[in-house]
Amino acid sequence: MRKNLFLFYILSLIFLSCASGDISKDKTSTSSDEFSYFFITKEDKYFDVESFVNAGWKKSKSFMTDALDKEGKLLTPDAKEIWYGFYNKKDIEIRFYGDHSKATTSGAKSAETAVGRAVNANSKGGIITSTNNRVSYQSYVIAGNSVILCQDLLNNCKDLADKLE
Repeated sequence: MRKNLFLFYILSLIFLSCASGDISKDKTSTSSDEFSYFFITKEDKYFDVESFVNAGWKKSKSFMTDALDKEGKLLTPDAKEIWYGFYNKKDIEIRFYGDHSKATTSGAKSAETAVGRAVNANSKGGIITSTNNRVSYQSYVIAGNSVILCQDLLNNCKDLADKLE
């Protein structure tokens, strides 16, 4: 009797672990399908700094659009303006371009370079803070003619883009 109870217990554990493994596998595949580090929205809109301020973004300072990397190439080619600020207590950099096409080509390319770069890197975009560290961006949103670089995952930048009028 004791041997049968032990065997039943072991088989139950194996069955439950296999069943829970299938459930977690489904959750993993669903979340990986939904994960993204960039998002494009409002393709037909044109935004300026005040559009973002009115949406709740707090501007801090502007940056040069003609900054060069170590090879002498523009860090943000075709950018008309670059601003750094905060939204929901997160660092947000916004780069403005002449139109949506420029934002999705040269803007996306420079954003890709900045996303995921090491915090203390000395090149490839992003701002240097007062402690001489560079802000590291994890994702970006292209909203109309602007590229929004996000300190964290997309949620804050998507929320900011949703509030643009």
